[in-house]
Amino acid sequence: MATSSSSTGPGRAHDLSTLRRGIEILEVLQQWAWCEDAHGWGNNRIADYLGADKSQVSRTLKVLTEAGWVERDPERKTYRLGPAIYSLGMRAADQPLMRVGAQVVRRAVAMTGCRVFLVVRRGDRAVTVWSDQPPEVQPVVASIGMMYPVAGTETGRALLYGSSPDEIREILGYSGLDEPALDRFVARVRQDREAGHSYGVLDDRSCGIVAVPIWTTGRKVVATLGAASPVLVDPANVAPVARTLLAAAAEITRQHTAAARAEVGVSAVPYQGWPARPELAGQF
Repeated sequence: MATSSSSTGPGRAHDLSTLRRGIEILEVLQQWAWCEDAHGWGNNRIADYLGADKSQVSRTLKVLTEAGWVERDPERKTYRLGPAIYSLGMRAADQPLMRVGAQVVRRAVAMTGCRVFLVVRRGDRAVTVWSDQPPEVQPVVASIGMMYPVAGTETGRALLYGSSPDEIREILGYSGLDEPALDRFVARVRQDREAGHSYGVLDDRSCGIVAVPIWTTGRKVVATLGAASPVLVDPANVAPVARTLLAAAAEITRQHTAAARAEVGVSAVPYQGWPARPELAGQF
């Protein structure tokens, strides 16, 4: 019996290649949306970056634009992610976590004066799903929706506190790290977990970052909270901010897992309420 080309054969292969090209274009625009190219990339630049045919990229961009996934700047003739992507992403997120997290993040910002963000893990990538900062602080980039390797940041390491060494190795299997680098990373996660938070300073020492996990009742990490500020370059300021973040994370766990805790009759993490407003050198 002859097989329809709608299920196999060249027609299906063409459809799949077109779909892959569309996904690659969306990933390029997502990857660079928060960098210096806020106005988007043009057709030729996207095609050169992907090593793809310019006319094929142009046709795919036309379809994505008509669907609302991409929008075109008629003056600059560049493309960026469209509003339909935002709508899809918001519905893909854990809505209860987002509702609770947004409120708690706002309170943590008010207490610490730092930029505070909520991060979840998707495979070997960390995704910022919510971010807030004091009114007087201008964010360096629009970080909501930012995706980056879990192996490269403090929030990424905190996302792995609930994972065993073997699980961490499996998660990072395609990260490009060699065996010695994987060993060092697993050891770093273990050290951070014992300390209760992850901490680091940017190479140019313009900002310090501290991150803590948000646990579920099953002792798994569902998300992390991070705080970033120039005052965190001073290690003396890390402990009070970390305490505030730990209280915020416990508050999110308490609210987000209320139904599950009632069902299993256990508490996910000790909850002792919020600490006093921390005194940070040079900030208040």
